Amino acid sequence: MTDYTETTTGNGAVEGKEGALEEASAAEQYAQNADRANRTQKDAGGFGTARDPRIPVGGGYTEKDYFALPEDLRVELIDGVFYDMASPAKLHQKAAFEIARQLEDCIEENRKECFLYIAPSDVALGDDGKTVVQPDIYVHCDREKDRKPGPHRGAPDFIVEILSPYNPENDLWRKRELYQRYGVREYWIVNPQNGKIYVFIFPEDSKAEIRPKEYSFDGLVPVQTANGTCRVDFRKVYRKIEHLL
Repeated sequence: MTDYTETTTGNGAVEGKEGALEEASAAEQYAQNADRANRTQKDAGGFGTARDPRIPVGGGYTEKDYFALPEDLRVELIDGVFYDMASPAKLHQKAAFEIARQLEDCIEENRKECFLYIAPSDVALGDDGKTVVQPDIYVHCDREKDRKPGPHRGAPDFIVEILSPYNPENDLWRKRELYQRYGVREYWIVNPQNGKIYVFIFPEDSKAEIRPKEYSFDGLVPVQTANGTCRVDFRKVYRKIEHLL
């Protein structure tokens, strides 16, 4: 990302201090895409489109309704609304497994008192019982919570989502806002299609406007909540998925 004063034009280009136009960075494109998804979501009244007729539509649902659904349904419950989840493609799975493998190796090597899970694994957020999500990867460092049966309750310390081409607004806007609101410390959006990783470090002020830090698949990405002791080598991730791109 550039370090000079810049403004974004209507066509997505960036005008620098010298007046020269340059292509908008991926982080800026992220912000523009998220804003469009935000407006689309509000215009639709905040309700997702359920592709499977067995998934309840509308709002006001709770954990009780979520856990009563057939086990073969892949859904998330966000603020009382059910959202259908497409089955992960091979590209999605390969990227998630390699990222998780590296993170788990780091946890073991550094003897960290942390616990890593991959989807499907339920995470219940908030105290109203209206949100249960399944992050692609999440890490928390609370042994007592880990011992309790049922879904993980409360915000994990660290979450990774692999961007889906079928419903990118879910990770770009809906879940980004959700994770910030409920106190997740660090959130990564991994986009294999453009080879970018967007890293959000959320402050205690859950309403603060946060712009992501941008990385690419040609190097190491540090986990900030681990003080950089854990890093993911996205060159290795790319080698696992390049034949699928």
